[in-house]
Amino acid sequence: MEQIAVTERLAQWLCSTRYEDLPAQVREKTVDVIYDSVGCMLACSTLDEVQTIVGFIVDEGCRADCTIIGNRALTSAVSAAMAHGAMAHGDEVDPVHLASVGGHVAAGPVPAALAVGEWLNSSGKDVARAVALGYELGGRMMTVFYREHDYISRRFYPTAVIGCLTSAVAAGLLLGFDPRQMQIALGLAAYQAAGPDNMMHDTSHMGKTFQVAAACRNGVTAALLTHRGAHVPLDILDGSLGLFDTYLGKPELGAKLLLPELGSYYAITDVMHKRYSTGTPNQTYVQGLLSLLEKNPLTAEEIAAVEIQMHKPGLHTTPTTRPASIATNVVSAVAVVERKLDFYRLHDFAHVVTPAVAAMQKKIRVVPRGDWQGLEHNRHAIVTITTTAGKKLEEEVWYRPMTRPELDQKFDELVTPQAGAQKTRELRALLQGIESAAGIRPLMEKLRG
Repeated sequence: MEQIAVTERLAQWLCSTRYEDLPAQVREKTVDVIYDSVGCMLACSTLDEVQTIVGFIVDEGCRADCTIIGNRALTSAVSAAMAHGAMAHGDEVDPVHLASVGGHVAAGPVPAALAVGEWLNSSGKDVARAVALGYELGGRMMTVFYREHDYISRRFYPTAVIGCLTSAVAAGLLLGFDPRQMQIALGLAAYQAAGPDNMMHDTSHMGKTFQVAAACRNGVTAALLTHRGAHVPLDILDGSLGLFDTYLGKPELGAKLLLPELGSYYAITDVMHKRYSTGTPNQTYVQGLLSLLEKNPLTAEEIAAVEIQMHKPGLHTTPTTRPASIATNVVSAVAVVERKLDFYRLHDFAHVVTPAVAAMQKKIRVVPRGDWQGLEHNRHAIVTITTTAGKKLEEEVWYRPMTRPELDQKFDELVTPQAGAQKTRELRALLQGIESAAGIRPLMEKLRG
C-alpha cells in the first residue's frame, strides 16, 4: 500500500493557503488569540521565572532587532521568540485548546510570529495568517497527544514538542517558504523537541515556562537555518521513525489525524480563552464557586464545607505540590475567600496564602470523578457549599466560553497595572485592528517597557 506523504501534503497546504482563504470565523478567532495572548504576555513579563530568562538573554547580548515585551532592551529574532515564549506560557494564563483538554497551542505560533514579524516588519495580516496556520498544526497534534493519554501515562509535556513545530511554521510562513523549505523547517524543529514532565515536583513554574521558551527559540532557529539553506529529510511527520512513531509509537497517526478536513475544519475555532488566571482543570469549578457565592453572599465564617467534584485526570496536573496559582487547594480557597482570582494577587507567592485562605483550605474537599470518562469532562464540575446553618447549596456547571466584554475586561486587568489606562487602550486598538496594519513594528514598539 502506498504510504501517504503527510509532511509534504501538510506543507503544501500551509504554504498555499492565503489569509483571504480562511473563513471569517477563523480570522476573527485568530485576532482574539493574538489579543488574549499579548495581554497574558505583558502580565507574565513581570514573573520571576520570565525575568530569569529575559535577564539571561540581555546579559548574553546580540543583535538589537526585536522588542522584548515589557522590557527596554532589544534582541535578535531568535531570542525575542524565546523571551516571548516564556511570557506566553509564563504561568497558565494563555488561551488553550478545548478539544485537547487544555493544551497550550497558542504559546508556540504567537511568540514566533511576533518576533519574526517585527524583524521583517510583516503586515498584520501576514502575522495573523502565520498564527492561524501554525495553530492549525498545533491543535491537530495536541488533540492526538491527549487522545492517546500520553500526557498522563508517559509524562512528557506536549507543548514542548509541538511548540517547536508550530513556531517553525509561523516563522517559515513569514519568511515566504515554499513547501520543500517548510518540510525542512519542520524536521529541524522536531530534532530539537524534548518535553520531560516532572511538573508535580516543581514548586515554581520554571520548568514549563522554560520548555515553552525553548520551543519557540527552537522553531525560529529551525526556520532561520532553513532560510540559510540547511537540509534534512523531508518526512518528519511520516510513518516509521517519524515524530508520531518516536513519541507515541504509532507511526500511522499522522496520516489519520493531520490531513483530514484541511481547509474545512480549523483547529483555532476550538480555542478556549481562560476566564481565570489559573490552570485549565481549575476553570470550571471556580466558575461554579463564584456563581454560587454571587447568588448566596456568604462570609467565609458562614461556610462549613466546600465539596468540588471534578474530572479525575485534572488532578494529575493540579496537586497541592504545584505553584499556588495552579494548586487546587490554594486556588479554590482564594476564590472562596476573595470572590475572584486576580493575576497579580495570585502570583504574589509569598503572600497568597493568608490566614483566611489557610483556614478555608481545611474546609475544602476535592472529589475526583473517575466515572466521567470523556475528555469534555475536564470542563465539568459539581460544586457544593454547606453552610454552618446546615444548608446545602449546589451547582453543576460546564465551562462557559468568554464573551467579548469579558475578554476585554481580562485584557484590561492584565495590562493596565503594567502599561496604564491610556497605553492599554492604545494597545487594545492596535491588537484588535491588527489585520489592517501595514507592518507590526508600531505594535511591538508600543509593547516595550
